[in-house]
Amino acid sequence: MAIQLSPRQVHLDFHTSEHIPLVAPEFDAASFAKTVKDAHISSITVFARCHHGWLYYPSKKFPELIHPNLADKNLLVEQVRALHEAGVRSPVYITVQWDYHTAATRPEWLIRKLDGSHEGGPFTEPGFYQSLCVNTGYYEFLKAHTEEVCELLGQELDGIFFDIVGIRPCCCASCRAEMKRLGINAADEEAVRGFAKTVLTRFKRDMTAVVRKYSKDCTIFYNAGHVGPCTRDSADAYTHFELESLPSGSWGYQHFPVTARYARKLGLDCMGMTGKFHTEWGDFHSLKNQAALEFECFRMLSYGFAASVGDQLEPRGILNPATYRLIGSVFGPFEEREPWARPAVPLVEAALFTSESPLAEHKMPEDILGAAQLLEELALQFDILDETMDLSPYRLAILPESFRPAPDFERKLESFVARGGAVIACGKAMLSGDNRFPACFGAGYEGENECYPDFLIARGELAGGLEPDNEYVIYQQGLHIKADADKTLLCARSPYFPRKGDRFCSHRYTPSAGGKPYPAAVRNGNVLYFSHPLFTQYRRNAPRWCKTLISNAVDLLLPHRLTRHNGPSTLTVSVLEQAEKGRYSVHLLSYIPVRKSATIDIIEERTPVRNLTLELQLPRKLSGARLVPEGTELPLGEDNRVTIPLVDGYAVLELPFKT
Repeated sequence: MAIQLSPRQVHLDFHTSEHIPLVAPEFDAASFAKTVKDAHISSITVFARCHHGWLYYPSKKFPELIHPNLADKNLLVEQVRALHEAGVRSPVYITVQWDYHTAATRPEWLIRKLDGSHEGGPFTEPGFYQSLCVNTGYYEFLKAHTEEVCELLGQELDGIFFDIVGIRPCCCASCRAEMKRLGINAADEEAVRGFAKTVLTRFKRDMTAVVRKYSKDCTIFYNAGHVGPCTRDSADAYTHFELESLPSGSWGYQHFPVTARYARKLGLDCMGMTGKFHTEWGDFHSLKNQAALEFECFRMLSYGFAASVGDQLEPRGILNPATYRLIGSVFGPFEEREPWARPAVPLVEAALFTSESPLAEHKMPEDILGAAQLLEELALQFDILDETMDLSPYRLAILPESFRPAPDFERKLESFVARGGAVIACGKAMLSGDNRFPACFGAGYEGENECYPDFLIARGELAGGLEPDNEYVIYQQGLHIKADADKTLLCARSPYFPRKGDRFCSHRYTPSAGGKPYPAAVRNGNVLYFSHPLFTQYRRNAPRWCKTLISNAVDLLLPHRLTRHNGPSTLTVSVLEQAEKGRYSVHLLSYIPVRKSATIDIIEERTPVRNLTLELQLPRKLSGARLVPEGTELPLGEDNRVTIPLVDGYAVLELPFKT
């Protein structure tokens, strides 16, 4: 079922301890709904059950679980009805794997490690992170609880947000018994993780079927804090994806573009989710800097996504007015710009392939994080794909060093190249089990380079923008390759000796010995291969010369990129197409995160960019250019150059095309 999400949402937590003496005594339904509506919010997720394990509605099946200090036992229903009267949607939150009360009282339902200990910290320490297994009798409780919520709200049910639904290997009695029946070795960590994913996929599909008995069109989402290849096999249980991605915690600012560029390939509407918090969830009395919230929400819109801002209702039951003034200050301009983003299709030219495991969340490969950062800085328009996805819509495939897919992908790649597709590959990308590269690479594998770091010589077609003939260090270990001289575009030299034991020179590494060069980059037709892990290198310490090499490689293979600009590398550019409206929209963001603290990147202000010139090579013939929603007409040069006088944090350029 194709569902178009409500565009401006708040995810409202209410994880409230039983040690707080009176809960929600000051809740006023009309005031609650007005505060939400005034902040330009179109949907707000409210709570049926929290991580502490308490219910916020008049449960008949589980009256003992109603929060013992809840002043108004009908809180959930009153919230939903007040929001509906204000024209605001209200999906319902249900926790799954974290429930402190259940974990403490039903130990047989806990996820168990192989040694029998439970997942999460001891019960003597604060926190509700002792995880529960959905392959036990806990499932029946969840099913009955979910059915009760569906029955309670009936036609008023807009959706259900199931939280903390992650792949968690478990060796509880129930899981061990099923693994034994299936012949799975419980001592095999990878096999147990695969079984855990099977259990979770089954749980999602079963729970979706439960909800569908009561509602055929409400939204359903299962949150694991990440959407990636781990989500693909169970995507049929979802109506949409919500990409939880705060700049703090386990995420950081680089997480969102990676998960977003992959999730949008799974065929469902997407929504980004950040928080109003300075740090992360549960940071009650803090406010995010407005510029930071602008960047996070506007970046979601630039992908064509809806936006969600996380908040937590304080125990008194009153929404913090300052929080909703902040959210409204961002959602107001967001709403004005929605017509140029939703619905829309991203216009892309390249596919970056990920090796992210389908068996784990929150384990993004270093090379994917580095590649996504680097390619965004080049304003390249790209998606992130896994090896199962279709390569044919793209002009360029980028294969980072950890990408070593199943053997049948090689046939897909060779076919892509035969049809004229271009490829950039690095390091051990596509290296087979018998140590062989695909024929289209034009390079032979001769082992890892044990004498490193080695040094690239800035000479030839790939060296533009570098100091001529200078030697540039690549700190990461590269490979020895065999290549024809007429195909070699870049060479390297070795140090005098590797830094090992008592054999060393100076502080970091031994310098170049100035010896005989050997191949480091090879071009074979439309395929360009680097023998070094340049994307991992960029993730580790971002040498500009690595970005320059990749940029030059892209230029050789894609001389006509969709977009280029003369702005700073911190500017991000996203192109969306709205064919039914006869236009492209180019979304430009200029905000600079700064590591002002030991743990969090901070944005305090917009970063104005003046006289930004865009060079556009788009598929359709353009008929004009203007800034929206301001309506400012801009000259469109014959070579499709547009100069924007000022990008003050965020600008949207409308480009009508001739049909």
